[in-house]
Amino acid sequence: TQTRQTTRAVELGGVTIPAGAAALVSSASRDESRFADPDRFDINRNEGNHAAFGFGHHFCSGRFFAREQMCLAVRLLLQRFPDLSLVPGKEPVFRGWEFRAPTTLHVSLGVRHQ
Repeated sequence: TQTRQTTRAVELGGVTIPAGAAALVSSASRDESRFADPDRFDINRNEGNHAAFGFGHHFCSGRFFAREQMCLAVRLLLQRFPDLSLVPGKEPVFRGWEFRAPTTLHVSLGVRHQ
């Protein structure tokens, strides 16, 4: 969880945040003025940079290692189950603000749904 503290009162999205208030950066990648349908999971989303791993000198040093681990895991999963697909009508519901993840993930391992 990345937090910042305001040094002076600022207005953000029509809301005044007072000086000394703590703000969470976790919602930065879900800014509806920047991302279309920000609460919908879309693995093919290509709307520019996001703040999932921080930025500047607060950038996550483990990001590149984590990306390689994830690419390997997904590649092996798709090699083993080439017809892996989401089950229609059971779309994932995401919860959480610090560790955001689906509460359940219903998939079919063999039959591709149209």
